This record gives sequence, C-alpha cells and structure tokens, in this order.
Amino acid sequence: MKNAVSAVILAAILFSAPVRAEVPVEPSNLQCLVIGQEADPAKGRLLLKQAMEAWLHGKRSEAVDLYESAIIADHSILRHEDHGLAMALLEKYRDPNRTNDMTTLCRRGFFENILVGNLESSIKFYEEAAAIATDTREQQLAHDEAERLRGQLSYISEWQQGIAKAAKINRERDLAAYLQASKINEFENQIEDNSFELEELKERLAYLQKQEKETLEEMYSSVRSAARYRRQYYYPGAYQTGTPDPSATTFPEGSWGADSSPNQGQVANPYAGQSNTGISSDSALNRFYVYRGRARRQQDQLDQIRAEISGLYRRIAQLEKATGDLRKKASDEAVR
Repeated sequence: MKNAVSAVILAAILFSAPVRAEVPVEPSNLQCLVIGQEADPAKGRLLLKQAMEAWLHGKRSEAVDLYESAIIADHSILRHEDHGLAMALLEKYRDPNRTNDMTTLCRRGFFENILVGNLESSIKFYEEAAAIATDTREQQLAHDEAERLRGQLSYISEWQQGIAKAAKINRERDLAAYLQASKINEFENQIEDNSFELEELKERLAYLQKQEKETLEEMYSSVRSAARYRRQYYYPGAYQTGTPDPSATTFPEGSWGADSSPNQGQVANPYAGQSNTGISSDSALNRFYVYRGRARRQQDQLDQIRAEISGLYRRIAQLEKATGDLRKKASDEAVR
C-alpha cells in the first residue's frame, strides 16, 4: 500500500514539472514529413514559444531546430506569425552542402510545399525520397504525398488555364466593346461633321437663291431696256404707218409674229402713251448695245449662280443620304 501511494506521489511530481524540449527527440516514423502527421498542440505551442525566444535572442540555429520540432509536433502552428523562422528553416534544407538523405528530401518536399507553395519542387523531392527509401511505409508515404501534390498541381494548372481563358475572353469582349464604342463614336462624329456642313450649305443656298432672284430681275430689266431702245432705233420720231401706234391701248398678239389670225387675243400695247418723238437713232442704238451687253453679263452671272445652286442641291442630297446611312450603322452597332 505504501509503495502504491509513493508511486502516485512520484507521478504527480513528474507531471507537474515544466516541460523543456531543448533537444527534440523525433520518432523514426516521422522521417517523411507529410500533412496530417502528429497532432500534439500543447507540445507544438511550447516548442514554438521556445523557438521564438531563441530567435529573439539571436540563437538562430537553435531557434530553427526548435521551430522544426514544433512543426513536427503540430502542423497547425504554421498558422502563427513566424517572424522569419519559416524561411530560415527552408534555407536550412536548401543548403547545397546538406546530404540528400531520406529525411532531408522528404522534409524539404514538405517545407517547399507548405511554406512557399513550390509544388513542382515538392513533388520532385518526394519522388526522390520514395526512390531511396528503405522502409516500405516511408516509401509509400513519400509516393502518396507526391501523387497528392501532383493532383493539386494538375488542378491548379487547369484552374490557371481556365482563368487565362476567361481573361482572354474578357479581353476580347472588352476590345470588341471598345472597338464598337469607337466605331459608334466615329459615326457620331461624322454625323456631326455632316450636320455642320449641311448647315453651311443651306445658308449658302439661301444666299444664292436670293442672288438668283435679284440677278434675274436685273437681267429682265436690262432686257426690257435693250428691247425698248432697239424699238426706238427702228421707230424713231413721229408715228409712221406700219409701226406700233402709241395711241392704241391694245393690239392683236398676232401683229408681233407670223400668226396674224383674228382669233388671237388682244394684248396691252407697250408703246401706248409714248411720245411720237424720241431720242435719235444713234443714241437709241448705243443704249441698246449697252443694255444688251449688261443683260448678257447678267445672264452669265445667273448661269453661274444656278450651276452652283445645282451643285449645292446635289451635295446636300449626298450628305443627307450619308447621314441617314451613318445613323442606321450607329444604331445597328449599338444593338449588336
């Protein structure tokens, strides 16, 4: 009975003593470190605390070894801030002078994967570990981890391809939308330019139509004046037989042409009320030439005005048709 009590007291003393893991002892079955092995949170937290204390005191090598032991005890400590310990641990295994034995290869595969996400290197190291493994279980662990990571890498590759494809589709869609907007904007700019030109052409047309009317009136006036002086040249002085009678208010229309039919209507006599005497024949002939030349110049001017007016009508029609086509194209592009 006394022996049993002594054993209980001794056990209580041992369990209440603080745990110090200065020199971690690793089980042989953890040479191939993979996700999911070991799960001792209390031990992991204690080792992590000790690793941080050593790291802050400049004990780099000791801190890195303690941090590695903490990871082996409980992988979940990787969620905590490591203050640079993780990269220091990876550098330890990346040392070219380090012997590539089973433990080094398998753990480097683990750290390359879990610390920096270098799946390609991780798979390579697990495969090398499986190739040199002497223990069947460790060989299987390394092989299975390589296969698992290869599946992840394949998934990531497919995912990246999908992202790249989606990005390409988005770029093509954005480019198509940009080109469509640019084309619509180009159509709208052309429509605006056409509108400005149409406005100017219509203003020019209104001015020319006014000029046409004024020039036509001036030409008719010159023609009438030329005709009057031409008649005075032929019929100077007093009234003579066979000439228009200034005292008659009307005379048959046929009297001015070859048709002298009595059925012709009576028209006003332009010479009614004129004096039987007038300017001399030479003066009348001179004035006739002056007004005749003026009428011809005005006729030429009128022809030029009318030619420009015709050109304006054609250009306005072209612009209106082009503007209508542009509006239809812009509308079709907007609908697409």
